[in-house]
Amino acid sequence: MRVLLRAILIALALSQAVQAGSIETFTGDVFTGKVELDFGGVIFRPERGAVVKMDFSTLYRVQFDTAPPVEQFVPGIVLRNGVRLAAPWGPFNAAVIKIPKRNLSLPAEEIAWIVYTPFPAALAASVPGGQTGVLLPKGDFFAGAIRGADGDQAKIFNPVFGPRTFSASDIHALILRDARLPAAQYEVRTVDGSLFAADYLAPDRPGVTIKHSLYDNLLISAAEITDIRAGASRCRPVATLGNLHAEPADGLQILEDRGFTLAIKSVASCVVPPGFNEFAAKVAADDSTPKGERLIFSVLADGRQVARSPALAAGDTARELRFSLPGGVRNLVLRVELVGSVMSLESRGRWVQAFFLRR
Repeated sequence: MRVLLRAILIALALSQAVQAGSIETFTGDVFTGKVELDFGGVIFRPERGAVVKMDFSTLYRVQFDTAPPVEQFVPGIVLRNGVRLAAPWGPFNAAVIKIPKRNLSLPAEEIAWIVYTPFPAALAASVPGGQTGVLLPKGDFFAGAIRGADGDQAKIFNPVFGPRTFSASDIHALILRDARLPAAQYEVRTVDGSLFAADYLAPDRPGVTIKHSLYDNLLISAAEITDIRAGASRCRPVATLGNLHAEPADGLQILEDRGFTLAIKSVASCVVPPGFNEFAAKVAADDSTPKGERLIFSVLADGRQVARSPALAAGDTARELRFSLPGGVRNLVLRVELVGSVMSLESRGRWVQAFFLRR
């Protein structure tokens, strides 16, 4: 099956598709074209070449032509389990919050964040765990006890700065509780900015039917869907892990597409998520790498080297690093080494995409 999938993807790569939809594999390959839902999967139509039907389980992400260029949190609510619902939140003192559009009734204590104004999804990482307060523009966080809030303002008491009142237009989100990463097999995003976790997903031409602890056989129409991707229960992009660190810290630069670059003088490390047993990455020398310099990428598991790339220069084809994680391994270290003449210690290696997978 894996050999067949690779052959299909090679064929897709040879086409010069220019349409708005895309599919992305677990090795960071992205192919653009027309994407349509179909019974049991997705139909992918490149501008030239054969039409392909693919199963969602073989893909990291499928984007439809309605997908926004940058993912955002939109006004509505974020639940404790990470589900995001773009909807009015009703009275703040209600015991049950109703979402008529989805025919959902949710206990108020399940609400973690109330989103007032749109903000890029990347800013969500600015919210510290275990604290209440407000997320402000540019990612600033004002911590404190919540003394009151409604649709127009929020009142926060900080033990150092005292009471503060924030207008709704000056707040990105009111943080009531921690919001977890959605733990599910799939994530489905919609045009209104909602994110649905799905333990089960049944695609068909009219849309997808999803199941989760919050909803059973919820149908989302094809016209609403912008993005379907592998959920955190089976796939974790390394760039999104909160425990990804580098020494020195400025050697690591996270990219908007969830990849990252690593300076040759830096070492990045992360903890392996429990239950995950495979690592896959695509690596390449950054375009800024000076002529004559080549980079080697390597991965160490609990101090033992488990993967190493050939020497790559700027413009060389990206290479795949993929391996099963040794049993009991806890930590991975990612390195980029310089070979050849040393022209600049600022050379950077690009991790186009790196995943932990559960197989």
